[in-house]
Order: sequence, then structure tokens, then C-alpha cells
Amino acid sequence: MSCGVYVYGDSLMKATMPDQNFRYHFHIGELRDRYRSERFTLVNRAKMGATVHKGRALVEHDLERGLDARYALVAYGGNDSDFDWAAIAAAPEEEHLPRTEMADFRALLGETAEALRRAGVQPVLMTLPPIDADRYLAFICRDGLSRSSILAWLGDVQHIYRFQEAYSETVAAVARERDLPLIDVRRRFLLERQMPRLIAADGIHLTMPGYVILYDFLTGWLRQEIGGTL
Repeated sequence: MSCGVYVYGDSLMKATMPDQNFRYHFHIGELRDRYRSERFTLVNRAKMGATVHKGRALVEHDLERGLDARYALVAYGGNDSDFDWAAIAAAPEEEHLPRTEMADFRALLGETAEALRRAGVQPVLMTLPPIDADRYLAFICRDGLSRSSILAWLGDVQHIYRFQEAYSETVAAVARERDLPLIDVRRRFLLERQMPRLIAADGIHLTMPGYVILYDFLTGWLRQEIGGTL
């Protein structure tokens, strides 16, 4: 019998990569062929740019329509931890908040997982792959935003990395608190000796070798969970 698996997340879960002009293309079809199996049916509900707010609404919509799944991977945090960089560049002396404040992110992620669990679907959380702060800042400033103004607000460029990591740690905390399965993707990537080749030129997406590692790891978890060979 096929195991139903839904995926809720952002552009990472669509294997999104920038080309040399920083136009984005989805490569999920290539990866889907790599992991095609009669053991499970995958429904990808990831949306580019999605935050946990969007994810919560999408899960509710699917539950109302009848969600036929055994597992649902809930993978948010990358966009939630991002900022309005143009506003920061224009006024680095002011306070600026992330797209989803951390307390709201924690609450909404937990609520989304509980809504799935109440419906008989096992929610699964995932930590975030690391980002490259230097590449991301260069990407942010590519069209003329002031690097010096953004750095004045940040304090140092690695604050971008640390802040995103705090959201990844929040995902892990929600999993512990609510006794949810956690796929620790971040730890898997941090063990890599050649990390730069796994992160795309924009600093926040992955290269194809990076996506292969990500999806191998996710599929490995599922293989172990349902038993046998996918």
C-alpha cells in the first residue's frame, strides 16, 4: 500500500536554483524522478517565498478538503527569518523586524503541527540548511542597496547566518516540546567539508549536489520510518 506524504515549505522544497542572472528555476521534477517509488505518494505543496503564515493557511485549506496522508513534512523558517533589506538600507538607525517574529513563528509552527496531528496525519519537522551570509549580502546588494548601511544595522555580516540559525533552533525546540519527529538537516550539512559547493550563488538556496544531499537525507528518514526499500 502506498504511503501518502505531503510536503509543506518554501522554495527549498521545490529544489529552486538561481541561474547566472539570478532568475530562479525549479528542479523538483529532476529529483522526483530520482526518488520515484511505489512505496509512497508524494504531494508537494511548497510555495516560493512562503512563510509559516502561508503554511498554516495552506494546511488548514487542505485539511478542510480532506488530507489523505500518513506524513506531512512542515519545513518553514528561511523566509520567516528574512528582513526587508531595502528598508534597512534606507534607515539603518531604526528598528526592523523579520518577516515573522520568532515568538509568532514558534507558535504558528506548533499550531500547524497540532492541526495535522488532530486530523490523524503525522507532522514531521525539519531544521534549516545553513546559508552563506557573505553570498547572501552580495545578492541583496546586487542592484544598488547600500552594503555599508546594511552592515551598520547588522553589526557584522555573520549576523545573517546566526539569525537564520536561531530559527532553525526554534524548529528543533518545537519538535522537542511537542514530541514530534525532527529531521536534522542542518547537522547533516554542517558535517560536510566542502560546504561552499552545496550553497547557490545567492547564499540561501542549494546547488544540485546540495539538493541531492537534502533529499537523500529526507528519503533516508522516510525509508527507515516505513521500513524496506523505497
